[in-house]
Amino acid sequence: MKDNKLALMIKGHEIWLGDAKTNNSGAELSLSFGHNMRRDGSLDPKRITPLVYTPEGTTLTPSLAPKEDHYMIKFSADGDGYYTTIVDLSAVVFSKTDEGYQVGPRHQFKNVTYAGAFHQMAKHIIPIGKAGEFKGDPVHGILEIVPVNPRIGVNGEAELRVYYEGKPLPAAEVKAVSQKEGKDIWTMKTDEEGAVRGPIRSDGEWMFLVRHVDPTKKASDEFDETVFVNTLVMEAR
Repeated sequence: MKDNKLALMIKGHEIWLGDAKTNNSGAELSLSFGHNMRRDGSLDPKRITPLVYTPEGTTLTPSLAPKEDHYMIKFSADGDGYYTTIVDLSAVVFSKTDEGYQVGPRHQFKNVTYAGAFHQMAKHIIPIGKAGEFKGDPVHGILEIVPVNPRIGVNGEAELRVYYEGKPLPAAEVKAVSQKEGKDIWTMKTDEEGAVRGPIRSDGEWMFLVRHVDPTKKASDEFDETVFVNTLVMEAR
């Protein structure tokens, strides 16, 4: 992803995992970059770290193949269960100057009024075979959305919990986007237990997005805070 595409993160672009397909031996899914589940360019593969958490709690490294405007991720499964795919996009530092946002730490520029490190992640849970009981626990350890149930139904509700560094995150805004509609459908804040629930009124893929700013994660002459963004995609049927 070129520097001019990186700057779109400031305006609200994010990464997400979708289009999941399974077979007897594993699964594949797409990694996209854009806004409200509309693709807008590709990513620099050097910034992408994909990882799959197995039902046993171990990890495996999936393959990553470039396509025209996205990437395909594939992995083989050793058995039945829920496989959680996580993509970590390495942090990008933006510095705001009189000329606008620049890619790089504050010490590289003059008249910097703000500098932030933006760290994005994407998540997708894939059931393979007789997946069995789902255990809704965080697996990644930074900012994460965990569904109470990995399956959602049309005219039902999505029940989610948001965790930051393994602990429930209250008052976090969760945005729900319908791929079918291509826009925000609702935004709600988590309660004291980091939980939120919202209506699902159409079929297809839904993206849930949470953003969290941590001013304690800063570095002198580099950036003032870290902005974490995480997405979870689920399919409503």
